[in-house]
Amino acid sequence: MGMQDSDNRAAEAITKAAPTVHDIREGSLQCIALHHDGLYVGGEDGVVRCLDVTGATIQVMESFLVGSPISSLSWSLYYNKLAIGSTKGSIHIHDIAKASSIEPLFEIHFGNFVGIDVISPGTIHCVSAREDGRVQIWTIEDSQLCGSCMIGSPVSCIASSLSSSLVAVGSLSGHLYLIDASNPERLRVVQRIHVHRSAILELSFDQEGRFLFSGSDDGHLFVLDARPSNGFKILGQTPIEGLVNSLSTVTESKHGPVKLLATINTRPTQQDTADKCLYMKVPDQACSNITDYVAGPKCEFKDDAINRMSLTFDHPVYSAAISTSGVIYALSSDGRKLNKYNIPNMKSDQELAPEESYQGHELSGGSVIMSHHQRWIISSSPDGRISIRDVDSPDQVVTMPAHSYQLFGTYQLCLSIDALSILSCGAQDGTVACFSWNFTPAGQTKAARSIESARSHKAMLQAGRKRENEILAAMQEWKLPSIRPSELDVTEKKNQEKARQALETALEADELYTTPTPNLGMDPTWMDMKELEAIREEDLEYSEVKTGLRSEIRELRRTIQSMMKTNVGLPEIEQLGQHEFNLDTEEQQRLQEEGDKQVQQVREEMELEDLSKLYLRDVILKECWESMKVKGRSIKAFHSVMEVSNYPMRERTQAELEELAFVTKLREIEKAEIDARKEILDIQKQPAEKEGTGEVDEESEEGVEAGDNPSTSGSLGAQYGGENHLLYSQFELNTAPQKRNQIILVQDAVHRIKQSFNKSFDEVYRQREQEIARIGDKNQRIAKILEDLKTTENIWQPQMDSEEKPEKLLTVDDSEVKVEKFITAEQQAKLDAEAVAEEERKLSEKGDNVRDRALTMMMGGVLEIKKEDELKKDIAVPAFIAGKPQDDWTEEEQKTAKEYEQMVKELNDEREKYRKTLDAELKKLQTIIADTTSHFDDKLLNLFEKKIKTEMVIFQEELKMLRLNRSLLIEEELDSREQELNRQLEVQKSLKVDISHSVVNAKKIVDEFRDVYDIQVAEDKILDKGFKKEFPDIHPILVDQLYKLFKRRPRGLRKDLQGSMSEGPQRSMTGNPYDERPLSARQPCTTESLLRALDELDSETHIPEGIEPPTWKHMCELRRDKLISEQEVKAEALTLADMNAFLQNRQDEDTAVKNKMDGILAALNRLREDRMRFTCNLEIQLVLKQGQVEVESDDFIQVFDDCVLLHRSVIEDLNASIRQLGDQKLSKMVESKDFRKGIHILEWEYKKMIMEIEDLLNKLKEIQMLKVSRDLQEYLNDGDQESKRQQEMMTLEQTLETQKKHHKKHVEDRKKTYNKLRKQIRVKEEENSHMDEELKEMNVCVAERKHVDDSNASARSNTGAEKRMQNIVQRRKLVDLAKAQAQEIAVLRAEVERLRMRTFPALVQVEH
Repeated sequence: MGMQDSDNRAAEAITKAAPTVHDIREGSLQCIALHHDGLYVGGEDGVVRCLDVTGATIQVMESFLVGSPISSLSWSLYYNKLAIGSTKGSIHIHDIAKASSIEPLFEIHFGNFVGIDVISPGTIHCVSAREDGRVQIWTIEDSQLCGSCMIGSPVSCIASSLSSSLVAVGSLSGHLYLIDASNPERLRVVQRIHVHRSAILELSFDQEGRFLFSGSDDGHLFVLDARPSNGFKILGQTPIEGLVNSLSTVTESKHGPVKLLATINTRPTQQDTADKCLYMKVPDQACSNITDYVAGPKCEFKDDAINRMSLTFDHPVYSAAISTSGVIYALSSDGRKLNKYNIPNMKSDQELAPEESYQGHELSGGSVIMSHHQRWIISSSPDGRISIRDVDSPDQVVTMPAHSYQLFGTYQLCLSIDALSILSCGAQDGTVACFSWNFTPAGQTKAARSIESARSHKAMLQAGRKRENEILAAMQEWKLPSIRPSELDVTEKKNQEKARQALETALEADELYTTPTPNLGMDPTWMDMKELEAIREEDLEYSEVKTGLRSEIRELRRTIQSMMKTNVGLPEIEQLGQHEFNLDTEEQQRLQEEGDKQVQQVREEMELEDLSKLYLRDVILKECWESMKVKGRSIKAFHSVMEVSNYPMRERTQAELEELAFVTKLREIEKAEIDARKEILDIQKQPAEKEGTGEVDEESEEGVEAGDNPSTSGSLGAQYGGENHLLYSQFELNTAPQKRNQIILVQDAVHRIKQSFNKSFDEVYRQREQEIARIGDKNQRIAKILEDLKTTENIWQPQMDSEEKPEKLLTVDDSEVKVEKFITAEQQAKLDAEAVAEEERKLSEKGDNVRDRALTMMMGGVLEIKKEDELKKDIAVPAFIAGKPQDDWTEEEQKTAKEYEQMVKELNDEREKYRKTLDAELKKLQTIIADTTSHFDDKLLNLFEKKIKTEMVIFQEELKMLRLNRSLLIEEELDSREQELNRQLEVQKSLKVDISHSVVNAKKIVDEFRDVYDIQVAEDKILDKGFKKEFPDIHPILVDQLYKLFKRRPRGLRKDLQGSMSEGPQRSMTGNPYDERPLSARQPCTTESLLRALDELDSETHIPEGIEPPTWKHMCELRRDKLISEQEVKAEALTLADMNAFLQNRQDEDTAVKNKMDGILAALNRLREDRMRFTCNLEIQLVLKQGQVEVESDDFIQVFDDCVLLHRSVIEDLNASIRQLGDQKLSKMVESKDFRKGIHILEWEYKKMIMEIEDLLNKLKEIQMLKVSRDLQEYLNDGDQESKRQQEMMTLEQTLETQKKHHKKHVEDRKKTYNKLRKQIRVKEEENSHMDEELKEMNVCVAERKHVDDSNASARSNTGAEKRMQNIVQRRKLVDLAKAQAQEIAVLRAEVERLRMRTFPALVQVEH
């Protein structure tokens, strides 16, 4: 109840503090719920609004604040309550009957923890705080939540006192919340103090709970009295520079001074580490007589009173802890070590150097604390581990994992007083971990010290703790003030406006103006109140002095204003500048100095930024350049944009090499074992091998070919430097270790493939460097030739860019900097001195140089006379040519002129020859450069093709590794699924056993109760049958009347009972836990009501005539007994029905569990089948040429999911069967053909006979119609027919001989022609063979182009090819149709002709 009440109060406080929001913004409509009154919406602003959506415009009718982002809305069954869910795990209820009312149902906080500590006495409970303001109490032994409360503000830190059940919580707003934890189930905030202007970063109590220390980043470290009896007053503060990183306290003796160590960070750029520390001692007397230890209105502690020392660490630290002996243990940022420091005796500031260093955590950061008995050092880190050391042997470390390093590990930790429990909270995992010791015999001895120390400490504070807890429990609970911030803002604005108006009025009237004393805000800090008190005291003490100063300032202002007015009227040359009237030169100088400081600060920041960039440069250089065994670089072509890069490669680590060596050795052993087994099997099977030598050889050769064939190995890596005889065959990868070993071997193969390509790359790279050097040499000659020819032409000089020589990226040339270099005065002076020295050196060299003077005098200043230099010289023109006319020349002069002209002509000819020679040499050099660069481009093209193939091979190897990794993951998934199914099966089996036992027991109980029910029914029937026997002395008519009255029952109750019985089963179907109970449970109440109603029927007013009162009374007793019996029977019937329903439910549950078990078993069997299929059905990678894959291609990428890999022998056997069946079919077809041929022969013979008959008939007709001519008569009359026949035969023989000669001649001619044609055929066959080879190559090219064209067909626009194809197909169909029709017409014509011939008349002579 305490936790619930505190939640209600916190929610009410939040609701009061926040104003009602009626405007709809972005994010306000995250969830909706429709109601009759309107549409309720909620969103990220935490406000629930009721919207009126019936009109044209949407209006907000009602709104109320929840306090956290809303994630869901849901109405109750009767739409009278609204459930509101938030993202922080809370659920609130809004009642429609109560306007704008909201009540929290429960709140589950899952935010990150910001602190944890133990509560007095320090061994039972601990307290934690979340960043959203939730404070929770937990039991250390069983980790149960006892209670919690909300402080209504985000929390930054937490600490607990050992002298009382007081918990101090620091917030981000600078408030210190003091919580009463004497009742763990009901936490109360008893006081709130505004200590700091910014967030409270650290809180710490001393070991006796006398003082509370608070640190922040506002420059103050506060000391508070932590005892409730003293009212939690602030004793004083000490100024610090920077922000507090950690606090550590220790007390040497009982009621002795408290040593405080505060680590401070004075560097704004570094947030996690501290470079300085503050050490001081706070005596116990400071609580009773604080005035002796503080000074000034701000209550600053005197340095001598608290022995204040400010120390500097040699390296920044993350956290530090102090021990009773004055030793500091700190987690250093230098090498992630735990350093040990000793506090010096001197009070002056100095640097701390570590005396000893110990191995720290794996990740930087964390915190360190000391145990309460000062014997153990406990540290934590973002790596998630907690380390524990003994002070005497800090090198021996006990570590344990507490939190995940992926969520930044451990945030804070603490120990119980007896050090038997270690508590820690994670940085971002939202968990609190509690660890307890499992001591060894030696550990129990060490733990005895801590237990004894805790016992003595508890006894020392026992009496004081009880007194302080009583005072703490008697304190009133603190509540949030009811003043709204908006009202204070309005008041403050009014005061500021009044002060501004008063100042303007005083300045206009030239009167004295007194600045009003500033007012405190709504929630001032303790320092604000002290500063205000000091200002008021100063105003009271120096009021007269301030008034006099104000008067003097007013007179001075008047004088200066008059001087400025006079200055305006003076001539311009006599006027003074505005700065001349500035009397505060010190302020002007101060502003100038501040500007210089800012410039210096900006310069330092720029230097630091440059230094950080240099460091980043060095890190990148080390990680990405120096660590590379093969640096990444490229080679570019001279005359194209082609570029080929190598494979950057790192040096393989020692672990990788050891793993590779292990796998290699393992594979060698496996192969040796396999070879040994083969030898044994060969020896055993030697006779069988002799019988089937041929078959075995074929199979072995085929197996060898299959093993070495890249088609079955899955890649072409062996052809590109990745060959390894230790690789597994793809058909042998059945187990997970084999697949892992194969992955390692494939990785090594990829490494060797890259090395092989890099060797070729290095050769081409060196050739490019040589070519560029040769081109440079030739360009020097070309430049000289162009200079001699006096022509301007661009000389092409290739260079290595940053992609080819990435070393250039590591250095910056002066030409790359486009801005002017800034030169300081010192640098300029140094440059001037160097220039003067260089000038003096040149002047000294220009002195009397004998060598230069002799060379000039004897050889004209050159050692070698060059031809081109001589050709550049012109022949001197004789003086008479320019001075005399040609007619006045003498013979000698004319001769000289002719010689001069001849010499000029010869010089011009030599110059022209030399120019042509230079042109030829220039063209030759340019041709050589073009040829060499073109040849290099061809080599680079070959290297590019090799790079493409190498990439293909590497991708093939990587595909192998990916498939193997995938198979390993599938295998692990199958294992995990099988384990889960087995676990579910075991759970269902145990549940099945329990349900079976319950069903058996329920059946037994139901059977026993059914027997009792049958006995009760029989007894009830006996009462009904024996009624008339109870009245033997009464007339039968009267007995019948009594029997009718005996059967009579109260009417109203019977109807109600029947109605309730009819409604009972329907109501029981709703499943509402708050519905009416079953009738079997309500039957006793019904019996009592019936008995009460039966009293009215038993009255004597209902006695019929002729019945005596004793008889009536006896009948009433029998009726009452009968009614009770009937009600008992009904109750037992209802109970039996409930028991049967219960038994049926148990049986249904048993059936459901059995079905579920069957389903799990079926799933397990399917999983095992899948595992067997996965193990046996290996997935292999094949490399096949085009044409060997009989799969329809889909766009570009082929899918082989439904494909089947068949051995060649299977296809050959299938083809042999097909050929055999084909031969059989052909034989049958031949047999059928012969049979049909016989039929056709018979038909032909029949037709032949018919035709012979017709022919004979025609001959008979001709004979009959024959006319005897004269020739015929001569033939008949001539008797020497033989001689005439001989003569005709001779003539025919002569004719035959002549024809034979001609035939022989023609045969010879045909043979010659035949031989000539044979020669032509052989020539054509040779040409056809060449053309066939070309045709194959062209078919391959056409197929490739067709494949590419088909792949890109979808990307091309429609060019009408399909339409043309349709036209061609249509035309072809029409042509085929026309041919078919023509054939039909020909057949029809033949049939018509045949029919016509049959109708011809036979011309037979009729005999008369």
